[in-house]
Parts: sequence; structure tokens; C-alpha cells
Amino acid sequence: MLRRALAGCLMLAAAGLATVAAPAAHADFKAPYARAAAIIDADGSLNESKNVVRSWRAGTGRYCVQLAHHIDAREALIQLTPRHMLRLPYIAYRHPSATCQDDNTITVNVYSTHTSRLADSGFDLLVS
Repeated sequence: MLRRALAGCLMLAAAGLATVAAPAAHADFKAPYARAAAIIDADGSLNESKNVVRSWRAGTGRYCVQLAHHIDAREALIQLTPRHMLRLPYIAYRHPSATCQDDNTITVNVYSTHTSRLADSGFDLLVS
């Protein structure tokens, strides 16, 4: 009985590791549910996008992403995926913010998980 329980636990642990080791989802530009998507480079430039007007780097680890006028940033469901290891992007503010003062703009801050400070890094943004 104990042997079966341990075997079951090992299988669950292995399944969990397989899930964690799976590649992160990146912005899918052709998905019908994606109202907007973008690949933002570490320098703030817009690599590829759908319904994103522009993006820019506002400072070290601070980025602004302006959505098209017909997509409301305040009511959107937003997913961020880091493009570099040891970096954690998160939504700091939706319009308005002191960093990104343009209309319909999302402010994204990226932190280094090693130093816990703002750090430049690219990320994928998906708005649905």
C-alpha cells in the first residue's frame, strides 16, 4: 500500500516537473481571442504587434505600450511573458500613470529576480 502511494506521488511530481519545464506561451498574433498582442524588445522597440500603436522604454525596466483606440486598456485581460531568464514583468499601471501619460497605455515594469531591482528585458504582451 505504501509502495503504491509513493509511486503515485512520484508520478504526480514528474507530471508537475513536465508542466513546469514546458516552454512559456508567447504572444499569438493569429488567435481569434487576442484583441491585441506585441513582442517588446529590451530597448522598448516594438518587434511585432497586433492592435498596438507603439511602445517605448521610459527608463530602466519601465516600458509603455499604447494600444489601438478601440481597445480599452482599463478593462482588458492582460498576460505578460518574459523573454529572458530571471526577469519578471508585471503590469504596474493601466492608463493613466505618471510614467506613461499617453491615452490607452499600459505601464509594464520588469524586475530582475536575482537583484529585485528594475532591469531591462523584453517581454510578450497578450490582451484579450
